[in-house]
Amino acid sequence: ASVSLRLLDVGLAITKIELTSVGVVPCIEDAKFQAIAAEAKAGCPVSKALASVPEITLEATLES
Repeated sequence: ASVSLRLLDVGLAITKIELTSVGVVPCIEDAKFQAIAAEAKAGCPVSKALASVPEITLEATLES
């Protein structure tokens, strides 16, 4: 993960989190892998705790 901090009027704030995930999963298509990764991001307790962060992105790559 990559986290961006910015100095705002109220002090330091996390303004963006870029998540990167690489998986080797046999017998799965990329579309299904992307859907599972997006569901995991949405249901992740850390993502929920950081819900005030303006932007959280996910780059999921399926390797064969």
